[in-house]
Amino acid sequence: MENVVHNPAELGEIAGKTRAELGLRQSDLHAYTKLNPRFIGEVEHGKATAQIGKVMQMLESIGLEMVIRPQTREFMANPHTLGLSRGRFWSSGNQLPATRIIARVLADPAEPDLVKLKQHFGMGLILATWKRLTERGDIAESVVPITRTMLRKLATIS
Repeated sequence: MENVVHNPAELGEIAGKTRAELGLRQSDLHAYTKLNPRFIGEVEHGKATAQIGKVMQMLESIGLEMVIRPQTREFMANPHTLGLSRGRFWSSGNQLPATRIIARVLADPAEPDLVKLKQHFGMGLILATWKRLTERGDIAESVVPITRTMLRKLATIS
């Protein structure tokens, strides 16, 4: 079965589940790969700064491979057709990655726009984008508390 992974936590979850399904403990994987059991645990818990070469070695040892491909059309959208309330500068064309649209809204949030994004892309992608932006410091500090409050409220709306 193929899985699309958007962040280290999703990758780690799949790796840990696959290892467990194979009946392997982290110490078993260590014996086979010589990767530190602590490293294996960190990857399975979504460590964002894990060394890519070691991660790929770990994945290969449990029968997984990494595939890089362009984002599918479902993760592309025309921002002009989403009905967002604020006029934003969308100079990059009519089909943009969903994460770019979400990032633009999160940087200057309006609750109705967040609701539309949730309906169109789902809360998971919004929160993954938020996490990535805040970890990189790509959101102005003055906006972080406002956006965080809106996201908490949005998470409770069905």
